Amino acid sequence: MRVAMSSYRFNFTGGIERASYELARRLVAAGDEVTLVSYDVDPRPEPPLAWQQVRLAPHIPATVPVQFSAAASGQVDRNSFDLLHNQGGTALRGQDVITAHSCHRAWWEMKKRSGELTRAYLNPLHHTVLHIESLNYRPGAYAQVIAVSHGVKREIIKYYGVPAERISVIPNGVDLSRFTRGTAATRAELRRQNGYGEDEVVLLFVGKEFRRKGLLPAIQSLSGLPSTARLLVVGGDDRRPFEQAAAQAGVADRIRFVGHTDRVADYFSCADVFVFPTAYEAFALVSLEAAASGLPIVTTRVNGTEDLVIDGRNGCFVERDSSSLTAGLEPLVTDADLRRRMGAAARADAMGYTWEAMAARTREVYREVLDRRRIRDRGVQSRKIQ
Repeated sequence: MRVAMSSYRFNFTGGIERASYELARRLVAAGDEVTLVSYDVDPRPEPPLAWQQVRLAPHIPATVPVQFSAAASGQVDRNSFDLLHNQGGTALRGQDVITAHSCHRAWWEMKKRSGELTRAYLNPLHHTVLHIESLNYRPGAYAQVIAVSHGVKREIIKYYGVPAERISVIPNGVDLSRFTRGTAATRAELRRQNGYGEDEVVLLFVGKEFRRKGLLPAIQSLSGLPSTARLLVVGGDDRRPFEQAAAQAGVADRIRFVGHTDRVADYFSCADVFVFPTAYEAFALVSLEAAASGLPIVTTRVNGTEDLVIDGRNGCFVERDSSSLTAGLEPLVTDADLRRRMGAAARADAMGYTWEAMAARTREVYREVLDRRRIRDRGVQSRKIQ
């Protein structure tokens, strides 16, 4: 198949950007001809994966997605491809398949219910994204939607009225060769560098939006856990209010902030438990990476984690408050055998989420869309003859 896959950017740092790039590479490996239609690709793709750069006129940053979608619609030669796949964030005219990496309207409504909408309302980017979503999911704008979780599917149905039969659920994937339990040497090195002894239990938090992903209750939960529990925070954000919260809770000496790093896979291998009390997700790549790395997952029941985590097998569900987190973490902090059993189960469950498997399921959607098109075109031709 000749596929044009559009996104504003493809790279290996952002969530949607990375998931889209990983999928495109696996589709090419399976024999498809894929052209990335985007403003920027980093690193540059190597043949047979191609790149058609969409050049933009001068723009205001908040309107970039709209500028891109308009430019891409005018620059993509529909006749050069069998299928157009929009990876979201833009509204591409003539798209066949659109992937719902999230539902911004659901996030918006969550903010409204929690009384936190004022700040978001003042940011024009949110209004742009909401407008793009309304364009993407209007009747006739797509042949099939791919949702990255069952939760996102429910949201797209609820807020945009997309028929359930027009939504296929295909989750994000994980590179099992990169995210593993790691070597004993790597684990020992990183633990030594960060001042951890083997008797200490490292609770790992990974994310760049500390507030939304629940770092505060994770910090506060430490005061109720055994003194062997340590919290390791990987990701870039303003750490100052969280350092203050740790000092107020009397646990500042039990937390280490690493900041942004390209050694995330290694940090998974040096940890013992993954902590993820997030407020909203579509299907966070980091949860799959933690599972593939053999870590039990202690998380809120949100999109994606509800599909991945089996309570009591590979992790547990908690509420987004310190007391619930403490209760969920305490058995894992005190029982090394439980950590090992749940970690092994998490790794085993993650093996069903390879990028190759997700690419195969995506190709099935492509074939279904093309089959429906051929049936439709034969019907149109038949009516013309009559």
